[in-house]
Amino acid sequence: MINDKKIFTIKIIPIVQMDCSTCVSPIEKEISKLNGVKEARVNYMTKTVKVIYDSDLVGLVDIEAAIERVGYQIAYKQYPSVTSKLKSLFRKEKSSNVNVVSDADFAAKVLHASKPAAVLFSSPTCPTCKVTKAVYAQVAEELADHAEFYEMDISTSNTCHDYDVLSIPSILIFRAGQLKDRLLAPQKTEIIKTLTK
Repeated sequence: MINDKKIFTIKIIPIVQMDCSTCVSPIEKEISKLNGVKEARVNYMTKTVKVIYDSDLVGLVDIEAAIERVGYQIAYKQYPSVTSKLKSLFRKEKSSNVNVVSDADFAAKVLHASKPAAVLFSSPTCPTCKVTKAVYAQVAEELADHAEFYEMDISTSNTCHDYDVLSIPSILIFRAGQLKDRLLAPQKTEIIKTLTK
């Protein structure tokens, strides 16, 4: 008798830079999008993700790429050093349509803005925030005439509590001083669609 049951591959991948429990969802969500992945389960305590997948449909390289797409690094891979990243940052000319806003100037800049105002609430230690920040900067460049773009560091802000920001990265959209939309780790198209509706 032939056994037709599919055999799945199980891989436990160690992840670095997983600093808070909100890191779990973006990693699981991104891996689960891959065709052939049966299950992706992140263990925040051990800083690992257990992936059960069909190796005929998806490879380990694809799973690793999904983890890296949301801003995390894999412990057994080598990445450019912090020094080389800093050097490349200083070589680039940095002009941005995204401005930092503080609790003190939040009302003046965001609530009294003449255009819609988007505020990215993030943390410098959050890998998913770094990915979202890059996408947010692209949107800010494309829609600079249509809206104002700000960012707030939740570790130095009380405003995030006033608007119940419970997960990061979050983008809040204000129109005429009122909170109109809330986006959690959004894709570029979602930010554009929300700001241009």
